[in-house]
Amino acid sequence: MTIVNVENKRILLVGAAGILGQAYSKALVAEGARLILADREQSDVIKLGEELGCETVIMDIGSEQQVIEGIQQAASFYDGFDGVVNNAAITGDVLKNMGEAFAPFEDYPLELWQKTLDINLTGSFLVAREAGRRMKEAKLGGSFVNVSSIYGVMGPDHRIYEDQDFASFVGYSASKSGILGLTQWLATWWAEDKIRVNCLVPGGVFNGQNDQFVKAYSNRIPLNRMANPQDMVGMMVYLLSDASSYCTGGIYNVDGGLATW
Repeated sequence: MTIVNVENKRILLVGAAGILGQAYSKALVAEGARLILADREQSDVIKLGEELGCETVIMDIGSEQQVIEGIQQAASFYDGFDGVVNNAAITGDVLKNMGEAFAPFEDYPLELWQKTLDINLTGSFLVAREAGRRMKEAKLGGSFVNVSSIYGVMGPDHRIYEDQDFASFVGYSASKSGILGLTQWLATWWAEDKIRVNCLVPGGVFNGQNDQFVKAYSNRIPLNRMANPQDMVGMMVYLLSDASSYCTGGIYNVDGGLATW
């Protein structure tokens, strides 16, 4: 029986410094992976790498050139990859600095829509293209894990955002839905190369939201709570390990049961 084990696997984690990225990083290092952390310059990825003893790469996936150069650098550390995690995504907090991130749909700025797609969807495409080419050429197979969102699978309940200073924004849902299609297309494209491609779909993760929102969101969840980052770790490690060797093209909801309602 194959056990869940990522020891000595060469894993590139893109979007390593966010709330979920840090949880994945710490778990994968604890499990013995040879981890390479990648994130944009404004993040804490260098500090995180120093804390965990990991190699790091500065890479903004909104820039094709940075992705090309960043993947090349990342591949040089351990001569390739056994696994890649596409976890980078733009957040509402970042968009708020650019304009009306939570404007009504009828007034939504095209610039913010395009920026969200450029990072979340096109950026994931670029990472897959550059890292996948190297994995395919190595002929060793491997595992790709894309990270979507529950709002890429189902529509949000807009009522829970009433009286909040944040909301679900349309570009996020559209781009995260695109991640599902990207995952399944790549799963069939790379199947003969023994590169598996799966998608982790997190539900809402607690990140300091106020009590009113937490209660409203939790009331929508069969398990009656928001997720914490550690809730996502088990599925991520499983998908990167050989224990999931017959899994490809899968969409794995880790959402407390939200999608069942």
